[in-house]
Amino acid sequence: MSIGQDDPGETAPLDAETTELSTELSPEVDTAAAAETPQPTSRIAALALALPLDDEASAHLADPLIGLVVAGRYRILTPIGRGGMGVVYKVEHVHLGKLLAMKLLAGELSMSPEVVRRFKREALTVSRLSSPSTVHVFDYGVDAGLTYIVMELVTGRDLAAVLADGGPMPFARLGKIVLQILSSLGEAHGKGIVHRDVKPQNVMITTTEGGTDIAKVLDFGIAKLREEADANAGGEVTRRDQLIGTPYFLAPELIRGDAVDHRADLYAVGVLLYHALTGHYPFHAKTSASILVKHVTEKAVAPSIRAPSRGVPPGVDAIVLRALEKEPAARWQSAEELQAAIATELRRLGTEDVEALLDANALQSLTRAALAEAAQSPGEIASRDEVEAYERKLRSRRHLAWFASILVLVLGAGAGLFLLWRRQTPRFVGAEIEPNDTAANATPLPLGATASGLLGKRIDAQRSDRDFYAFEIPKGSDDAPRLARLVVTALPNMETCTLLYRQGFHAPIAQYCVGRPGRDLSIPRLSIEPGRYYASVLQDLDPRGDRRIPFVHENVSDAYAITVALAEESSAHEIEPNDELSSATSIEPGETRTGALGWIDDVDTYCVGAAAHGKAIRWTARDVVRDAGSVLEVTTMRGRDLGARVRVHTADEGALSLEDTRSPWTGPAIADEEGTPRCVRLRLARDPWATEAPRAQPGGLEAYVLAVDVVP
Repeated sequence: MSIGQDDPGETAPLDAETTELSTELSPEVDTAAAAETPQPTSRIAALALALPLDDEASAHLADPLIGLVVAGRYRILTPIGRGGMGVVYKVEHVHLGKLLAMKLLAGELSMSPEVVRRFKREALTVSRLSSPSTVHVFDYGVDAGLTYIVMELVTGRDLAAVLADGGPMPFARLGKIVLQILSSLGEAHGKGIVHRDVKPQNVMITTTEGGTDIAKVLDFGIAKLREEADANAGGEVTRRDQLIGTPYFLAPELIRGDAVDHRADLYAVGVLLYHALTGHYPFHAKTSASILVKHVTEKAVAPSIRAPSRGVPPGVDAIVLRALEKEPAARWQSAEELQAAIATELRRLGTEDVEALLDANALQSLTRAALAEAAQSPGEIASRDEVEAYERKLRSRRHLAWFASILVLVLGAGAGLFLLWRRQTPRFVGAEIEPNDTAANATPLPLGATASGLLGKRIDAQRSDRDFYAFEIPKGSDDAPRLARLVVTALPNMETCTLLYRQGFHAPIAQYCVGRPGRDLSIPRLSIEPGRYYASVLQDLDPRGDRRIPFVHENVSDAYAITVALAEESSAHEIEPNDELSSATSIEPGETRTGALGWIDDVDTYCVGAAAHGKAIRWTARDVVRDAGSVLEVTTMRGRDLGARVRVHTADEGALSLEDTRSPWTGPAIADEEGTPRCVRLRLARDPWATEAPRAQPGGLEAYVLAVDVVP
């Protein structure tokens, strides 16, 4: 679990020569996507991508899990980081009143039994570690569809961020940090745990006001228990995870596919030392494959030669180069041995606090003091002792509760049933039940029923009121997706958005915005997996296109109505979502489909079905009069290859060109090519014939009609 950005490459002031590797070498972070915040191009939008994690107000607005109490004791407060497997939140232990961190497995990953197994293995692995230099894990489990790990909340920054800001670090400071890293690894290695991903991003640094650096190692998420290899029929897990990690830090035996033990971590510590001392990695190339080859074949240049201006002592050169030996037998043989060598060199330099960092009790005291000093208020962060004391008390209460429950059943089952009835979910009353501004207090919405609501008192000057409704999509005859209908009626003074969340997912799975006041939202057919969902209604505050940021309205007199119901299977309407080729709506020759495009750049995709196999087909699209400034654009597709795009106009003004025609549009004949889908993409585009920019954002629910026929 890495709270910082994963592998941004070497950036100034360290070294700008490898920045081109950042995307290739960062499987957990899509740097291209992170570089810019895209405008919504479809009705399916991951709204969380547009909101910074450090903006607590924005995060609260975007995330339905804020306020949810997990396992009856962890209230989710705010997200603090994202990693390859999930999201990390700051949480409050509701019974202790103390802060912790909670890692939630990403919703889409929680669907995979193998990923869940690995996630639980991470929790079990790290919960065995007690070194003050390891981020402690207190609890893990599954609750309300969420797979979670609760761990120590560590304030500060990761070592990669510290180096990016301050540049290469003198050994007198770096050595003390590495002593603590090795204390963590030494305990793990003694329990048969190999971290396998030691790097600056996985070392959190808390710096006290006095300038003392306290280090904690995190993200044992890809750790391997040596005994596991014996229990997995030939080491299946070992083979599968062999190259997990960052290419800059991989030991040669990992790359070769040889047996791996704790000495691979010591190699990674050598790379960390080299990089932090010099601002360069020991091996650099333009591709990850070339870097891996160099790990196996090239000998590292001494740090003092690579960065002569850094004043690296000769003894440190020897320590680093021995850690980077190609063969494990030639390296330092234990974390303790490497730690002793670093301590000797630090003493030679007259560095203070070396003995305290080597003594477990003294290090524990230093760490507790540093974390308390870094906290916003004394005692706000939960310690391991506090959490374990609570869990012991909880177990005792469970035993007492078991005996009490037997007594209750014997003395009066009727009284127990009455209490259960009193505690049941509030019954549906046809209107929202305030407060319902988070998923934790969502108003229940039975399928087929209609509830009314008000977007009343705003959260603050920048955020509108927000209403959550909870509903269940039942299973059919199998576990296949169902078709649902969603309707949200309009408000006269504000445009609205409706976001859909699946329980266990931190980001919305769909976003529907009507584009202007007074316009209803109607999605006749939405493909949706069985399970529990939340619909959230709020004011649309997205400044799309040239639109300014809207004023945040309140309305305590006009009510909207929301309905979620199962849809007709036989309807001719499009099936949302169909923005991508992979989710295209199927249409057979002779059939028609109707659909709507919500805003500029919204897309619907259709593909002809199996009945057209071996036959040429032709598409036809008929449109209706649209808002000024918008026009239906049609593009034929053969697989992912795009044909010519055509704008289908209903107005007479404007000169026709190769890209413009009048409704209806009939496309060219498209022959069948074995195994290649024949599809068409409909997009709402800006109308080049419009003489003036419209005051309102073009778009809406005007229905087009699409047909496909076999060419005689």
